[in-house]
Amino acid sequence: MTSSGLEPAGATRLSSQEGYVVVDLETTGFSPAKGDRICEIALVSLDSAGETVDEWHSLINPRRRTGAVHVHGITDAMVADAPVIEEVLDEVWRRVAGRVLVAHNTSFDLRFLRVLPGSHWLTESLCTQRLASGLIPGEKRTLAACCERAGIPLSGAHAALVDARATAELFRFYMTRGVSWRRELDRAAQAPGWHPSGLPQRPAVRRRPGGVLDPGGAPPRLW
Repeated sequence: MTSSGLEPAGATRLSSQEGYVVVDLETTGFSPAKGDRICEIALVSLDSAGETVDEWHSLINPRRRTGAVHVHGITDAMVADAPVIEEVLDEVWRRVAGRVLVAHNTSFDLRFLRVLPGSHWLTESLCTQRLASGLIPGEKRTLAACCERAGIPLSGAHAALVDARATAELFRFYMTRGVSWRRELDRAAQAPGWHPSGLPQRPAVRRRPGGVLDPGGAPPRLW
């Protein structure tokens, strides 16, 4: 693992590689328009056959209280020394550029990603929640419910990397159903090549094993 959080080290310009990038966010709430922010992000890069190429994740200092700790387990103390989102954008966009973005309830994740600098690299997207209706039976379409019906273990939900890995497994399950997203891959590949943002960048900060730290810790620094 490098200081930037790359697992494993891949090509310098991942945007030149065709495939998908599975994204999961934990946030302080539901609406960036109302001031809610990302407090954890995970990306799992897949090749066009659905095999994992690369993983990256980090806690993010949202510059405000982290919100529903009982849901995502992220306390103010955990993000106090984490990078703000602008300080990890190179790690994010270098994985997104040229790839089809995949998420469970994609509209939620895009709501937060599209307000970030560099969001022009977001082009094609697929939603494993919406795809579920035609690929696995059942009315409930939460990530946990879809994974259960697909036989995919999911333990520790609402940690970004856990959910991103589970979503990647669910997406691979869909691929075994013979579905093709060739058009989306081709369109994503036409996106401009990634280049660094020019903003100061910091290494990723990860959750400690076991998850929640002291909920009475110091709040995030508000710059």
